Amino acid sequence: MRISEVEVTVVSIPFREPETWIWGRRYGITNALVQVQTDEGVTGIGECPGHPNVASVMGVLDSIREVVVGEDPLRIERLLQLLLARRGLHHFRHTANVALGGLETALWDIVGKVAGQPLANLFGGPVRERVPYYHYIPMGPSESMAAQAADGAAAGFGTIYLKSGFDRMKDIEDVAAVREAIGSDVELRIDANEAWSPAEAIAIATELAPFRLEFIEQPVSMYDLDGLARVRRAVDTPIAANQTAWLEFDVLGIIRRRAADVVLTCPHQLHGLLAFKKAAALCEIAGLPIVKHSFGDLGVTTWAAAQVLATCPNATLANQTHYNLLDGDVIVGGPPAFVDGALELPEVPGIGVELDPEKVALYEETYLREGEYSVYGPVPSGTRSM
Repeated sequence: MRISEVEVTVVSIPFREPETWIWGRRYGITNALVQVQTDEGVTGIGECPGHPNVASVMGVLDSIREVVVGEDPLRIERLLQLLLARRGLHHFRHTANVALGGLETALWDIVGKVAGQPLANLFGGPVRERVPYYHYIPMGPSESMAAQAADGAAAGFGTIYLKSGFDRMKDIEDVAAVREAIGSDVELRIDANEAWSPAEAIAIATELAPFRLEFIEQPVSMYDLDGLARVRRAVDTPIAANQTAWLEFDVLGIIRRRAADVVLTCPHQLHGLLAFKKAAALCEIAGLPIVKHSFGDLGVTTWAAAQVLATCPNATLANQTHYNLLDGDVIVGGPPAFVDGALELPEVPGIGVELDPEKVALYEETYLREGEYSVYGPVPSGTRSM
């Protein structure tokens, strides 16, 4: 079996309400869908988030097409190493990995279909039948965020997630309002996305301690590993690393320096599902939980990652998703149905889902008409003090 073609389609799916974080505001998700076709008629599907923009992802995929075509899709480890070496991507891993993660997902989909097995069985077999996720509360007035959090808890989600880092008083007001709305039995975590200095993070974490946060995600710059470790040592609230855990080498550095209590990363940061499994294993050995990060996943990545998460003993915490914001999906059957905040794996070969041609065409037209939903879009004035 040989790869005969790599087909890429860009889609834009709008949010029902915008997502605001410290670096900008976006109104939907623009991702690239990858279909790897073989000379034996087996097609695998993958997905690449448009991060930092979809043009950079398309550039990487275009640059590797001539290397990929003609290769054996079942020899994934060899092919990924070949791409990192022969196209110079090793020196540009943060950008290249976003694209390679989507390509690699499509290759694993082919492997699963050829083997006639769900992906989870090829990654060691599931240790859990249900994969947990959080309920994402977009930034807005504190009372509105609290009401949405209460709705999420009532729907069965055991973890609520907020963005923070906008304004110190607002961050505290948001956490206080949401904690009151969801009670003490539901987990609450916040993500500062590198907004604070170590001293600021320590002060804010200390002030938020009475609200019993599950953890604070990436409170300081991704490049300040010493600062992250300093915050962790200084506060009682658990500290999580995401941007600092971008590459597998970074994950190893976090473990060595004892810089975080939780590690968040994903196949698009690490260049694939297999690399994610390896990073999870490193964390398991170190006694750390692994959480699946999301740049903004549609159905392909969601289900592919869930297959791997089900096989990781230390993937016990709620994983990231944007589904409660999304207005649609590109897979047959539409968006996944969360039951009590979790997904149950489909028992079919490969990832377990297929693209819906009509939905792909619809959201490709949205992209062609409206362009890219940039994750770094401008934030309206007054937002930080909302």
